[in-house]
Amino acid sequence: MNRKSLGFILIFIILILIFLNTSLWMTLRSYIAMFFYSKVHENKSLLNEHNIKLKIPGGLSTTNKDWYPFVMTFNDDTGFSRYYNRNSSLTILYNFGHFEVKDGSSSYYNPNSKYFSSFYGGYLVKNNDGQTKPFGFYNDGRINSEEISLVPEYDQKQLVLGSLGCPRNEMRFDVSIDDIKYNVNYINHENWVKIDSTIITNSPLHRSTKNHRAYIQYGKPIDRYYAGKDFPIIELKGRTYVKYLEDYDMSIFLYILSPDMSTIEECDKAILSKTILEKKGLN
Repeated sequence: MNRKSLGFILIFIILILIFLNTSLWMTLRSYIAMFFYSKVHENKSLLNEHNIKLKIPGGLSTTNKDWYPFVMTFNDDTGFSRYYNRNSSLTILYNFGHFEVKDGSSSYYNPNSKYFSSFYGGYLVKNNDGQTKPFGFYNDGRINSEEISLVPEYDQKQLVLGSLGCPRNEMRFDVSIDDIKYNVNYINHENWVKIDSTIITNSPLHRSTKNHRAYIQYGKPIDRYYAGKDFPIIELKGRTYVKYLEDYDMSIFLYILSPDMSTIEECDKAILSKTILEKKGLN
């Protein structure tokens, strides 16, 4: 190999290394990694196992710069069963704030964004231990608020905060219900329970000291946004629609979580309410 060819190769390698440290690469890395990771989990999900179509629109469904482009899927039967102390299956569908390409990180970290510390998506929960009582409900059809709260609590504390490096002894997730409505019609299905709540929990704000696995998904937190205590306590608002799917013996949740109620109302109207729930192959 002559010197000229070697020089071109070295320049090419240097350019690649420079690109891999740019904010654009951090954004593309998240999109690519999460798309394929989600597909693996989708194939193992309760949706696929029971031939259910649950299509929750992503950020590309609107003309606004709001949410991540697509909704992701994650399964954690073993972890949730251990947390719940019962044999169960859990499939999570979720989305968070859009990436700010100039930073190479999600607006989930940005306290100046309306999508700060915000999520929306769905949960599917199925008891596998022969219980006759549906998950999240008493036998008379009333909701079991403690059991319902266990799912987002597990998600927030064990999956989200844990993956960001929040110390377990500092994690918090306290829920108080503000309003409950029964027999709600939603996404062309009857008998949902609509729950509005207030949640006291940790925000994602922290200083990055090492590479946590969540950084592949959300990017790294941006230092200029915050210089206070890591993972400070904040108040969030939550909206959850819960329904028992009798044909599948499982419970379904559709949820939005955000510090700002106007963000919840906007997401509900523009995105979550356009969710499609049906058996696969009907169309």
